[in-house]
Amino acid sequence: MKKALPVLLVSAALAISFLLSRGPSRSRESLLPMSRAVAEQAKGIDRAAGVVFPLSPEEERRFGEDLDRRLAASEPAPGTPAATLAARWREFGGDAASAPLVARFRGRYAFRTTPQGGLNAFALPGGFVYGTEPLLTRLGDDGDALLFVLGHEIGHVELGHCADAYRLRQGARDPVTAVLGGVASVARLFASIHFSSVQELEADAYAVRLMRARRRDPRAGLRVFDALGLRVDDRFKRGPREVAAEGLTDYFRTHPGSWERRAALEREAAQGAP
Repeated sequence: MKKALPVLLVSAALAISFLLSRGPSRSRESLLPMSRAVAEQAKGIDRAAGVVFPLSPEEERRFGEDLDRRLAASEPAPGTPAATLAARWREFGGDAASAPLVARFRGRYAFRTTPQGGLNAFALPGGFVYGTEPLLTRLGDDGDALLFVLGHEIGHVELGHCADAYRLRQGARDPVTAVLGGVASVARLFASIHFSSVQELEADAYAVRLMRARRRDPRAGLRVFDALGLRVDDRFKRGPREVAAEGLTDYFRTHPGSWERRAALEREAAQGAP
């Protein structure tokens, strides 16, 4: 099944492209359900093809502790810019984790920083949330943007995405090595993260709710997208072949397209606007 998956994906995308090209011109939003269905169905098929099982909360916590220990994030030297960034990440992380909607690992979250990984942040199972120094530097003094990033990563944990993304292979004597391939590094960890596009959108929505609960600006997420280079797509109407291809390529990425995330975030933020 896994060997046939790329062929199935390409065939499905081409079929959608052909069918849509025969119909009237539509906006990208109207074509999204079809193209996204290909990506999400393929993701489900790929996961079902592996011999895996979900983690209980306590198993997830132990797994996260082991991953966190093997990554061996050291505390930056006192008085350095890196130490300032780490203190800020912990401060805002504590604020985010105290929101009423945080329940799964409430009171057990830990916040780390790392110089590796470019402009990024990630969460380990069990509530270990990492932010990279380049990302924290890029966000600067924008506390609301920082809180949104934390809310997004906490959302992956609270919504059970991390437990799903780090499933254990049946029969693995060392599940951490099964994920990291024997090389405990941030880069290898990023390669193992496989959140679906739907999960990414769910984490964005969770971050908006968390921001609202902390009485902060939920639209700060848009500034995060700007910092990450996820700019507004002004080519609002696209050809059906392009849209179908985007649905296919989204399967191979950890995040949906920037235009989709922006539109969803704006809708979510507007729901609670006065």
